[in-house]
Amino acid sequence: MKKSKLIVSKIVTAAIIGAMVFCLPAKASVAYAENDDKVKTEAAADAEKSETEKTEENTEEKTEEEKTDEENAEPLEEQLSDYDRAIKEAADARHALQKDPNHVHHFRWIAKMNESESAEGTINYMCEECDKVWYFRPYPAYYCFQGDIARQIEVAPKDFTVKVKTSLFISFNKQVMEALEKRPDVSLSVSFLRKQYVGDRLSFTIPAGEDTMSLLDENGYAGFIFLGNKYGMTLEVKHELDEEDAEAEETGSTEAVEAKEADSKETTETKESEEKESDPSAKQI
Repeated sequence: MKKSKLIVSKIVTAAIIGAMVFCLPAKASVAYAENDDKVKTEAAADAEKSETEKTEENTEEKTEEEKTDEENAEPLEEQLSDYDRAIKEAADARHALQKDPNHVHHFRWIAKMNESESAEGTINYMCEECDKVWYFRPYPAYYCFQGDIARQIEVAPKDFTVKVKTSLFISFNKQVMEALEKRPDVSLSVSFLRKQYVGDRLSFTIPAGEDTMSLLDENGYAGFIFLGNKYGMTLEVKHELDEEDAEAEETGSTEAVEAKEADSKETTETKESEEKESDPSAKQI
């Protein structure tokens, strides 16, 4: 009997120990799973919070940038001169036509200068009314200068003065004069250097309503010096000669004077010789 009770007791003890061994991992797994879910939930909440804060920061930065752009745009608009503002308003009005569904494009070739006037520009196949460019190709700098000025005259506001400043070119061709003839309400103010890249900076203005085609020479050009002499030349900036330029100019002037004196002396001697030959009393017998 005692032996049976001992066996039963051992069996019960073994069962209890086995149950404990199997239950502990299960409880640990449940605890781990619950803890993992909690960690994931907290991580998702943190990520959502971080994303929200980032979005708010981006929104604030964007708002500040837009505000800065508006603040910068206002002073820029205020800094525009009346001349630049008039040109901008005319350009904006033309460009607005590009969004008009009823607008019909009229394309033709129009030249455009490079920012550096000595470099090649472009000749654009573009709408003359809204400035939409279909395609373009490189074009020589001189002809871009002429075409660009002609275009400025063509699209200028009414009773406007187009201003041209160049450090390279010293003449207009037929294209510019034709543009002025078609816009008798527009005048043309020109500032240029007496010599290409150097020399005094001079200016003149062709008044509105002039017979500009009559200003062209037999080759179809009108030089700035000629136009300045006709309409009144103004000295804007006197060119300061350096020592080499001054010496070269002085040498050139001296040589010119000497050449002139030599020509005068030769002319006098020739004249005296002719007079002597024509005088019968001076002939030898």
